[in-house]
Amino acid sequence: MSKDKNTEDFEYNEEYDQNLLDHDYDGIKELDNPVPGWSAAIFYITIAFSIIYAIYYFAMDGKTQYQEYDDACAEHEQKYKAKNESSAKLILLADEASLAEGQVIYTKMNCAICHGATGAGTANGPNLTDDAWLNGCSFDEVFSIIKNGKGGMTAFKGQMGDAKIQKVASYILQKLKGTTPENPKEAEGTPCK
Repeated sequence: MSKDKNTEDFEYNEEYDQNLLDHDYDGIKELDNPVPGWSAAIFYITIAFSIIYAIYYFAMDGKTQYQEYDDACAEHEQKYKAKNESSAKLILLADEASLAEGQVIYTKMNCAICHGATGAGTANGPNLTDDAWLNGCSFDEVFSIIKNGKGGMTAFKGQMGDAKIQKVASYILQKLKGTTPENPKEAEGTPCK
């Protein structure tokens, strides 16, 4: 092979010459450079997987993404329902020991920051001593608000269990509701029946 000024550093390679194809475009020749074996294997595996996938979903009625999502939602709903079933068995407590513990929890969980130490309410939280409440005033409703929160009310289900929430709800309904503290916040919400 003759050398010219453009190919001074080019060394003749017989293997290179054998891999050249017949294609030639403006003096540029195409080299036959096959795909590496590992890359070709991945390509063929992908094709095989897509065939199996198509057979499973179209011929064998496999679950679609929507069905899998619905199943996951149903499973979550069952777990949530089972977790909250215990609250249906909880009742309003009246014994002094439980109410005293509820008062300690009320103070410890900083309920007084929003509702006041005596439950009279603050700028942030409603009055718990009057007879008009924003989110219901039955035991179940108070328990649910403390547990799950609502609006500006923090959900305490991650900070304390149902038994403690039961004691706080009982303390609020048995010891705070119906009292007459100094400077209570004006009544808000619907009157309790």
